This record gives sequence, structure tokens and C-alpha cells, in this order.
Amino acid sequence: MLREKKKVINNVNYEQAQEASAKYAELTTRLGSIEAQMNERINSIKEEFQDEIIYLNMEKEKLFEVLEVYAKEQKDSWGKRKSVELLHSVIGFRTGTPKVTKDRKFTWEDVLEMVQEKFPSLVRVKCELDKEAIIAMREEKEFHDLQKTCFVDVVQDETFFVEAKLQLLQRA
Repeated sequence: MLREKKKVINNVNYEQAQEASAKYAELTTRLGSIEAQMNERINSIKEEFQDEIIYLNMEKEKLFEVLEVYAKEQKDSWGKRKSVELLHSVIGFRTGTPKVTKDRKFTWEDVLEMVQEKFPSLVRVKCELDKEAIIAMREEKEFHDLQKTCFVDVVQDETFFVEAKLQLLQRA
């Protein structure tokens, strides 16, 4: 793909803007048409292979179950190893990362209360700025004090956009 050096554009008049707008809409429409054709072809190819893919995945799941049962039944004979090599694959068990679980009889809120009471050092207290509240108070008198004393402000960026008026391309 060719790369062009970006040119500095200045002093654009109304006619040039209209011309750019027309070309932009034309290119957007053409791009949309090409993407639609491409997606149509991709979907056609997916449909062509969909049944076979479903069948193969179902067969793999059945064989996975057979291998998993074999591994569970034979795991004790592996010693300290977590995997065993078969002729066409390696099967085994991966140890996941540690995670905290709870008894089904309790909710996480119940557990939190009990831990707060018995083991307070295991409870985090997260302190963070309430940005939504700052945004909500931007029209109030106190906001000016907040700006001066805490060096915060509320800004709202403006970004340029172009919405092409999509139209059917007419070919001559």
C-alpha cells in the first residue's frame, strides 16, 4: 500500500467543502457496498462448512470425555506427573490459579460481615474520587472552591465528525 506524505490543508471554501462532502459520501457508499459483498461471501463459505464443523466438534467432545475418564481413572498411576503422553496427544490436568470460594449456605455479604468482625485485616477499604459527583456539581458555587483548592476541573471535549448521506451508486 502506498503511503503519501500528509499535506497541510488551509483556506477551504464552501465549494471545496461541498465537493469533499460529495466525494466522501460516494467513497463511504462504495466501501459499504464492498464490505457487504465481502460479508456475503464470508457467510456463504461459513454456511458451506457449518454442518461439518458442528459434526467434528461433537465428535471431539465425545472423545475428550473418553480421554478425561481415562485420565481420572489412571491419575494415581502417574505419580507426581500431571500429564501423560499418548501416541497422538498429551493428556493431563492443569492446576488453575487459587481462588476464594464460600459455603453455599452463605452469601458473599454474609462472609464479608463475618470476616470484618473476626479478621478485619483481611478486608479492603477502597478509597477513590467520586468523579460522577464532581461532574454533577459543576454548576454549583462550591465547584469553584474545589477547582481552586484541589486543582480539578470538568471538561468536555468536542470532536469533529462526518456522517455521509448514503446513497445508491448510479453507474453510467
